[in-house]
Amino acid sequence: MDDTTGVSRREFTKATGGAALLAGATSPAAADALRETTRAGTATTDPITSSFTPERWLTIGPFQYQRRDTAVDWLFPAGGSDDFANGDTDPTAGDTLPSAFAGGASVEWRETAASGSTVPFPDAAAEIDPTGGDLTPLTNLAGGADGYDDDFQNWFGLGGVLYGIGYAFTTIERDTPGRAVLETNATVWLNGRKYEESPAGVVLQAGTNYLLAKTFLIFGRFGTVDITFRPPRAPVEVTDLDAFRGTPQNAVVPELRVGEDDTDLPASVRVTNTTGERVDEATLTFAPDDRADGDLLVTQTESIDPPLAPFETRRINTRVQLPGATDGQTATPDGTQPSQAAAERAESRTTTTEVPAAGMVNSELARRTRRAAAETELGDALGGGSTSVELSGDTLTVAAVADSGGTSDSREIPIRVRGEDQDRRQSTFVSRHDESVQTFAYRLPADYDSGSGAWDLAVSLHGANVPPINQAGANISRDRLFVVAPAARGPVNYDHEDLGRLDDLEAIDVMAERFDIDPNRVFLTGHSMGGHGTWHVGLTNPDRFAALAPSAGWTDHETYITVVWARDKLHSYPQLKAVKETALQKNLAMPKTRNAADGTLPTFVLQGGKDTAVPSMQPRSYLRTLANRGLDVEGKVGRRLRADPASVDVAYLEVPQADHYWDADEFGEPTIGPGKDTINHPDMWNFLRANTRDPYPDELTFYTTNLRVEDEKRWVRVVEQERVHEPTIVEGQVTGDGIELTTTNVARLDVDTRVLGETTGRSAGRVTVNGTARGLNGRRGKRVGIDLRNGVSVGTPGGNARLKGPDAYGPMTEIHHRPYRLVYGTAGSAAETARNRNLANVRSQRLVDRARAPATVIPDTAVTDDIAREYNLVLFGRPSTNELLDDYQSGVPITVEEGAVTVGEQTYTGDLGVEYVYPNPRASDRLVQVETGTSPAGLELTRVRDWTPTQTAAADYQVFDESIRYQAWNANLAAGFFDKRWQLDDDLGVIRDVDY
Repeated sequence: MDDTTGVSRREFTKATGGAALLAGATSPAAADALRETTRAGTATTDPITSSFTPERWLTIGPFQYQRRDTAVDWLFPAGGSDDFANGDTDPTAGDTLPSAFAGGASVEWRETAASGSTVPFPDAAAEIDPTGGDLTPLTNLAGGADGYDDDFQNWFGLGGVLYGIGYAFTTIERDTPGRAVLETNATVWLNGRKYEESPAGVVLQAGTNYLLAKTFLIFGRFGTVDITFRPPRAPVEVTDLDAFRGTPQNAVVPELRVGEDDTDLPASVRVTNTTGERVDEATLTFAPDDRADGDLLVTQTESIDPPLAPFETRRINTRVQLPGATDGQTATPDGTQPSQAAAERAESRTTTTEVPAAGMVNSELARRTRRAAAETELGDALGGGSTSVELSGDTLTVAAVADSGGTSDSREIPIRVRGEDQDRRQSTFVSRHDESVQTFAYRLPADYDSGSGAWDLAVSLHGANVPPINQAGANISRDRLFVVAPAARGPVNYDHEDLGRLDDLEAIDVMAERFDIDPNRVFLTGHSMGGHGTWHVGLTNPDRFAALAPSAGWTDHETYITVVWARDKLHSYPQLKAVKETALQKNLAMPKTRNAADGTLPTFVLQGGKDTAVPSMQPRSYLRTLANRGLDVEGKVGRRLRADPASVDVAYLEVPQADHYWDADEFGEPTIGPGKDTINHPDMWNFLRANTRDPYPDELTFYTTNLRVEDEKRWVRVVEQERVHEPTIVEGQVTGDGIELTTTNVARLDVDTRVLGETTGRSAGRVTVNGTARGLNGRRGKRVGIDLRNGVSVGTPGGNARLKGPDAYGPMTEIHHRPYRLVYGTAGSAAETARNRNLANVRSQRLVDRARAPATVIPDTAVTDDIAREYNLVLFGRPSTNELLDDYQSGVPITVEEGAVTVGEQTYTGDLGVEYVYPNPRASDRLVQVETGTSPAGLELTRVRDWTPTQTAAADYQVFDESIRYQAWNANLAAGFFDKRWQLDDDLGVIRDVDY
């Protein structure tokens, strides 16, 4: 019996193809020795010579999937995932663990064999219902009382039963160490190291290797672990494309178009360091392949800098450049560089280019006059024939080649070439938020060839698992209207919240830079998840849009995905729950309906009456709330609603017989208009386009809680709150007496006094705030600052950069909203450095995969003053192992020492995880997030949090014990938000007085 875990150790003997698997001969002490003292040196470890998958496994499941935020460790009663992965706990067939998904409330470890590279879970269905039908099973997936819509569905919600969790365990016995690449669809622990996304370079140790994998079980039963260890192809590999509905996810590229030769747009390719050593000199070459395509693109060679950290995966930015763009002139609207600050950072890389002899001819500006001859000229330029139509599948193939020390790995990447008569296209831009390359699709106006700007713009937000090119294509072409469909970082990764929302907004800016867009004629619409995004983005950033049109849009995660069984709901103390709810209030759109209360955001809501994916209760709740705000709401059941925005603020059409994604002719009715009615309903579009945004309305209402999320509406900007994370409201109007403002929780704000000249009638040159009038002191027609901290005074605009405000606010998830570096500590032992690096790599793997971010990993010794001033920093390690922690500790009211952490006047001891975010003392508009612990075991606890989902609840600081593995948020001993001066405030957090 292990004294630390209380779990008996047992023998587990198995066999595998290509390697013998012998179990359990290692004691905990021996396992510790293996981990800390006898790990193979990665520099001298030879690669394995052949691929293999362990043959014999133990599997267990299903368990309830804890959606988002902190991962629940369902193996905790037997010691936890880390104990299994470290060799401290070996399961035996027949051992049981509790599960709410299983008949009798328990599941057991069962022996199973891999089939090829696939590990099945053949007994999961029997665990749910061992009686064969006399319990409440999840077996009839077509629907019905005993399946999809059974009691599990009713109690757990679709998000509860759709995904379950299963674990698979095995051991690998080797005579010699070997370096390998892990390919898997699961989260994997190997010898205590965690690997969140594949491919990942790993080292198999001599002796016993402990392997634990965790995967999804769809509807609690369908799912597998797919896993292979293979020899590395090269020290630096180009990652598989991982295509989703034909669109590569690990290579981000724009589409080209026949008739252009001056396109110059960003692209990115994911690479992986398969070695345990830093790769100092590596390059990525992005070049046409050896076919006729070789004359069409400019070859790009990128130096990979900073050097790749051991086992790091990263997206490397490059460009898709046609030869007409190499003279430095940017002629095509779609080839211009957006986000100049980010572009300058991206261009600072070391790059060389090789210009081909011939290429696709005709610039975008010349396209209109030479359209008919374009394909002929292209053929002539290439020596005859129309290469554009002879390319396989109308694609151009590019070879991405990663080279390190003369050893290279390559992968072909297809780039679609759109015909000149096609009016939609996928494009790319460099995000100003994290220097990543992101995509959007757009559709040209029907009259683009004959018309000229300024054009209207419809922002069409895609639903879950809908590629943006499909979303753009679902919108019919309309006169005078561009359609842009932002990608929101992948099929479903960001829900048009968090980074997804920021990308949606940046796509508008990019379109405005590339085309002549009327900023007052920008409309926001979307379907399903995109309908939710319409509510969320439109009500969070009402300043940007003339009108909204959500279709089948759900309200928020709390109502759409049932979370009543989440561990945070079941376990957390009320005060801790309040901290979590405060962290998530930025995601809730319903309170932000106050931003529509002034009538400046006309809205048309479209809903299918038989929609079971997003029931009608979801949009009806918004209608009720908007009516309570005093808006004129007109609702109707029927096929048509010709609402006039001059007399109606909100129109709601609920169509009988219509389901989630519908067209009237699908249920025996005449089609209402061209295209799918759920996207193109003519009444919805007539309502939208009847509106024009007024940048200087006579009246406005602005609501926010977090100034970093939103600080401005029309002619008012809040630069400082009295109290952070509390509702902040400005109600303004222009009268004959000047500007009148009523504020709640506002310390300072800026006002654009040009509103006095833009509104109807003449107004006096003064401002009245909360009943106190002040003259503008000669600043009429300019932006002025109004200070409410001690009475009312009028002066220069702007805030204090050292306070929480639009530039830096928190909580910890904000660290990813500006370019950042993930920094691991190197001041400790080799084992401690490896632990710190693994923590950084786990974060990087998630961000590279799900946020499509570079997520660059660097050692603490590489952080220069310039890097500290330019980037947000995430520091991994304890004070004794990360050299930067002491440097950045100044002013932080949290002190971490060996075995103890002090928050204010409260000290906690033991193995504790500690996380906090704080302004960088070297650059007040940059943040530092610290991931640390009071001990190595405490530091390991920080791995349980997933920072990529939009619903990740994070405060400014959190201290927690090992119970975070099973009770999540309630494990916090201290959690809360700093005040606006970045100091502790009893009203903004919970510092528990417990015996630690």
